[in-house]
Amino acid sequence: QEGAHPVLKRIRKQLIIETRAFSMLLLVYYDFFGGDRKSLLANVLLVTGLVLSIIQNVTGYILTRRPVRGNSIKALLAAHYTTLRRYAVVSVGCRVLLAACLLLFFMQVIKFTPEKYWMLATIVAVFIVQMVLLRRMWMKRIAQLKGAVDDFE
Repeated sequence: QEGAHPVLKRIRKQLIIETRAFSMLLLVYYDFFGGDRKSLLANVLLVTGLVLSIIQNVTGYILTRRPVRGNSIKALLAAHYTTLRRYAVVSVGCRVLLAACLLLFFMQVIKFTPEKYWMLATIVAVFIVQMVLLRRMWMKRIAQLKGAVDDFE
């Protein structure tokens, strides 16, 4: 049952929260965060990054809930392994792109001082840690699936 599956429930919950947050940011960024004072490129990159993240989230949910079909369990697992590896690269890439777009957008009108450089360095460090953790999570999932594929050989 899709509605009762614990992994799908968590993914769906994350999808809903992130999609709502990104959509709200898209609706208010121009007025609330001075999109009119930013360059056209910064606005386009921010919108592109947010829309790609929403699409990536929806694609991930669809990929996860899609039943895997095939003739043998080994072939099914191998196909799912390949798909998941590709999706992991896209997932991490979208997050890196979104982080870069957010930074670029919000840095457009800032007059940097030494304190602000330290704040920027802290924010970049937090983004890097998040990306490392996201990559590690994907690598763990992929390794588990690869182990299952290898068990059939």
